[in-house]
Amino acid sequence: MSPGAPAPKPETDVQRFCSTKEAAMEKISKTRRKLLALSAAGLFGAISGIGPQARARPDTPYPSRAVKVVIPYLAGGPNDITTRILTQNLSAQWGTPVIVENRPGANGTIGTMAVKNAPPDGYTLLSGATFLVLNPLIEPQPQFKIQDFVPIGSFGTPPNLIVVANDSPWTSLEALVAAGQANPGSLRTPHAGIGSSVHLGISLFLKTANIQALVVPYKGSPPYVIDLLGGRLDFAYLSAQLALPQIQAGKLRALATVSDHRLADLPAIRTLAEIGYPGGVVLPWSGLFALAEVPGDIVDRIRRDIGKALADPTVAQQYRNIYAEIPADPAALPQLVSAEQQRWQKVVQDRLIDDL
Repeated sequence: MSPGAPAPKPETDVQRFCSTKEAAMEKISKTRRKLLALSAAGLFGAISGIGPQARARPDTPYPSRAVKVVIPYLAGGPNDITTRILTQNLSAQWGTPVIVENRPGANGTIGTMAVKNAPPDGYTLLSGATFLVLNPLIEPQPQFKIQDFVPIGSFGTPPNLIVVANDSPWTSLEALVAAGQANPGSLRTPHAGIGSSVHLGISLFLKTANIQALVVPYKGSPPYVIDLLGGRLDFAYLSAQLALPQIQAGKLRALATVSDHRLADLPAIRTLAEIGYPGGVVLPWSGLFALAEVPGDIVDRIRRDIGKALADPTVAQQYRNIYAEIPADPAALPQLVSAEQQRWQKVVQDRLIDDL
């Protein structure tokens, strides 16, 4: 302050209030401008399809990324090969990878639980079979129930044959049955896991034929082919896919077809029912399943595309090459599962199979 200058007047309460109000209004105005700018950016992003909402919107076409199919069996077995034929075609249809993951163990439970614990978005599917129906009926504390999953569609499955090594003394099923009845416990036969079509079929056949045999469990069918050829097993239920090449090579001999009709490749081999054991006929089946919470439009899309795949001549030939039979109506898997539930529930309740 220069000498002689008058002293400034002190700021009044009114001036202080006006000054504070102006600062507050300016702050509010800046905040409002920021909010309007953010809102405009969000609206533009949603309209133009480049905002985060657009990337995560629920109407994105399925599938928009890789799909995983879990197989609860060893690689190289019938279910594994037939599933891979289907998934290769689905991948081509969708233009996105379909990754097959083998998760064997605990009679299918390990692979099944991997799917059950996945997000219900249709990007993790299960290649299921009889175990999916049977496990909840026989386990003291089931980890899953069939209602946890929705059946989508079935696909090609090779039937089983009853086979012996080519140097076996038995040239007919009647001769094998006679030997088993004459010497209880002398015959050795494998099964591919509790609840598999091989296990269920061999168990019912032995009961209806009144045979006591040593039934040896294996982790899948491929491993016991070696033991059958090596003489460590006497006979086996074996998938036509695995049996026919060995039969054609002169290493195995077929005694019966475990089907409701004779096979075109083995027209002289009678069915179990023709020989007199219809109760031992267990038809294997395979199908894709999704979690029950997966949206219906995704399930419908997959079901429709399974039908397209099985109608493809290339796929049909691939299944014929492994002696697999394509179902007449793949979309009828829900009805098949229901019928299987009723059959095996009665078998378990009536204790027709000792180890169930």
